[in-house]
Amino acid sequence: MSGKWIRPLICPVCAQPLGDYGQVWHCPAGHSFDVAREGYVNLLRRHKKLPDTVGDAPEMLRARWEFLARGFYEPLSDVVNGVVATAVADHSAPVIVDVGCGEGYYLRRLAARLAGQPAALFGVDIAKTAVRLAAKGGGGHGRYLVADINEQLPFADHSVHVLLNLFAPRHPAEFARLVIPGGLLLIVIPAPDHLQSLRDRFALMGIQAQKEAHITAQFASLFAAQPAQMVIFPLQLDALALSWLIQMMPGVRHLTLPQQEAIVQTPTMETVARFVVLTMRREA
Repeated sequence: MSGKWIRPLICPVCAQPLGDYGQVWHCPAGHSFDVAREGYVNLLRRHKKLPDTVGDAPEMLRARWEFLARGFYEPLSDVVNGVVATAVADHSAPVIVDVGCGEGYYLRRLAARLAGQPAALFGVDIAKTAVRLAAKGGGGHGRYLVADINEQLPFADHSVHVLLNLFAPRHPAEFARLVIPGGLLLIVIPAPDHLQSLRDRFALMGIQAQKEAHITAQFASLFAAQPAQMVIFPLQLDALALSWLIQMMPGVRHLTLPQQEAIVQTPTMETVARFVVLTMRREA
């Protein structure tokens, strides 16, 4: 049985091209990787054993899945999709990689936006539970991989036209290796006052100060920063949506009993979502 190279994937062991042989992928050197029942592939190096709990906890992933499924963050997704669609408009077969894809919401909506364009979409996350959810809900649009950003990701050098990084860890040198000269890096972070009224009401963890400036400085020698875009929209939350949203947030495991009781006793709440969309071009 012959295989077909999965452009632009490479073997995480030897960096040779990976071929698709149906229920298994393997490279010319014979390193093989099984396709899981849900459709994702674990491309972590064999010596690296990680527990299923690495990355976001299952309850956090499920809360995010339910919250996002109700469309609360569609305005942000629409902005991201518009930027990406413009960036790849002149490419016949662009490669788009979402590093830290989580349960796959943003990549699924991007796939729908780019329907009809032969783009190769990949979602990558170190959390197997997240990738499993993403693959099950992906509808066959894109490929989902378990991989570690702290190692070399399984993509050839300078093979990615657009790299997405939404609320996920970053690796400047590795991102620079992946993105083609002139290609786009799109990073989304919460603004300092994101969900401020909610954070104030329930004494929740704040946003890192000067986060935008810190990220821009991290990438300054490798990418040319474009003007940042603010995305701001109101949220009308019922009790269930409020519960999901708080379960998505950092520090949720450390909520005190009084905090939990205050949240449960809140039937509805209005707040404002504020995000910063950073776009950068890979230097030639």
